[in-house]
Amino acid sequence: MGREQFLADVFVDLADASCGKAFDTTGYLQRFTTRCVQLLDVSAAAVLFAPPGQGLQPVAASEPDPAFADLLTIAALEGPAREGYRTTAPVVSVDLLSTAPRWPAFTEQALAAGYRFASAVPLAHRRQADGCLLLLRTGSAPVPEPDVRLGQALAHVVAVSLCHKEALVTYRRVNDQLHAALQSRIAIEQAKGFLAHLMGVSVDEAFEVMRGHARRRGRRLREVAREVVEQQLIPDS
Repeated sequence: MGREQFLADVFVDLADASCGKAFDTTGYLQRFTTRCVQLLDVSAAAVLFAPPGQGLQPVAASEPDPAFADLLTIAALEGPAREGYRTTAPVVSVDLLSTAPRWPAFTEQALAAGYRFASAVPLAHRRQADGCLLLLRTGSAPVPEPDVRLGQALAHVVAVSLCHKEALVTYRRVNDQLHAALQSRIAIEQAKGFLAHLMGVSVDEAFEVMRGHARRRGRRLREVAREVVEQQLIPDS
């Protein structure tokens, strides 16, 4: 398979991965980092993500080495990934031999792990960054700029897919809540009519009887309404 075809397949895979109901976010991002190493001229890749209300933290990496995990812990606090996330702008390949004053802890750990160059691109959608893709390279040459741009394109696809997945989850949750509210209202209306007929009172009076019964017993109104219809409960008035 040629690189162009492989690249097209990767874009399709990343765009479609979040469409199914069974979606493993961590597995999806893990596969993304692997694809970055396969496609880009980099030695390692990692995704750092910031869940709502929380700080940046590593969630997926192409390298299972514990030393790499330690490096990512530092990367969440300082370094190109932190900067890319904060500015929502790419950090083009930087030589780590010159970044000690800028990122002392990250630089020391990255060089000790054998990495010489680092780049980062934000996982951003509509100018809102949710995380960052960190790209690292060994050797004597920086990450090629075209590869950084390609990494940004891949990161954008991932950011959009995650955003759409979150929107879908929210829609389903709201839809379930509305459906439950509708079913509850239907049950209450049925019970009002049944009780009004049984007690020879108006539907408004029947509703007050049910509501008073529910309050005195600390129960939900829809539960009392269901018992009125299904078990012919006569609430005490």
